Amino acid sequence: MHPQWLPRLNALLYRLRHLWAVGSFSLGLASYFLVERKPWLAAVLTAILVGTWLVLLTENFWLRRFRGTGMEPLAQGALKLMLQGVHQEAFFFSLPFVILQWSGGAEYFLFTGLVAAAALVSIVDPLYFRLAAHRAVYFGFHAWALFVALLVLLPLIFKWPTNFALDGAALLTALFALPSFWRVGGPRPAYRWAILVGVSVAIATVPVWGARLVPPLTLSLEERAMAVSINRSSREPLVTGRTFRASELGDGLYAYTAIRAPLGLGQEVRHYWFHDGQLVDRIGLHLTGGRREGYRTWSHKAHLPAPAVGDWRVEVRTDKNQIVGVLRFTVVPD
Repeated sequence: MHPQWLPRLNALLYRLRHLWAVGSFSLGLASYFLVERKPWLAAVLTAILVGTWLVLLTENFWLRRFRGTGMEPLAQGALKLMLQGVHQEAFFFSLPFVILQWSGGAEYFLFTGLVAAAALVSIVDPLYFRLAAHRAVYFGFHAWALFVALLVLLPLIFKWPTNFALDGAALLTALFALPSFWRVGGPRPAYRWAILVGVSVAIATVPVWGARLVPPLTLSLEERAMAVSINRSSREPLVTGRTFRASELGDGLYAYTAIRAPLGLGQEVRHYWFHDGQLVDRIGLHLTGGRREGYRTWSHKAHLPAPAVGDWRVEVRTDKNQIVGVLRFTVVPD
């Protein structure tokens, strides 16, 4: 027997389940804007998400505990509701970071689209429970939720730079989420075990083969400008624009950027200069300052290759090739 109020509480939580997504999105939005001024608050907020993952990792323990008792149906319903809430929390908490710090590069369409699609699935019950019926797909969905959440949580809680966060998210996802796959089904032939091992290795090595597809969620480009000259005393660009005549570029051109890094910038950043799609230079940046508007720096391309006429872009990348932002300009004939 169980208290009569437990089924009523479970029913109430079920009716209010979609409010969890709204609250998670608001929590992520607050963390995004408050992390610079109140880093301790961001840590407290994100600790809530960390705690819920412990429940998910001990799923089998809780089911066994109530098996064969009057609490079993209620425990199963509560667990399903909690797991759905965890997934909503993970995706909607991370969504503000994905949207607000997205560089706009085509490389991130896939990542952004997958996060948004997973968030939508987590709040549409027919889709979510149909997915949950397929255990292998469901555990893959959980692994994706954990990976995305860790990209945000690790920098917020441990003050890790973006490149370390990517490494940590990949390794922790492989260690803590992927073992769930071993429980899918029963005895399996050797080739299936090989596939599972391959999946684990693939996730752990995402920083090696897939870093360019994952946006640096704790970095963003607050200011950007192409300039003919720079005022070095005030560290401001002069004579800016997006279209330049070839005769204006006798002394080259400056790519000016201000990178917002609320938790500090702990990795090297480079400017990659492209002319008509071809890489022509890669310049490491000297970072100074740290004002609220961002770390101001620039690269100077003193000699543009002749002919310089055409479409140009400058990509701001981390040392793992993650694109923080892109500057575009055109050089036209005189």
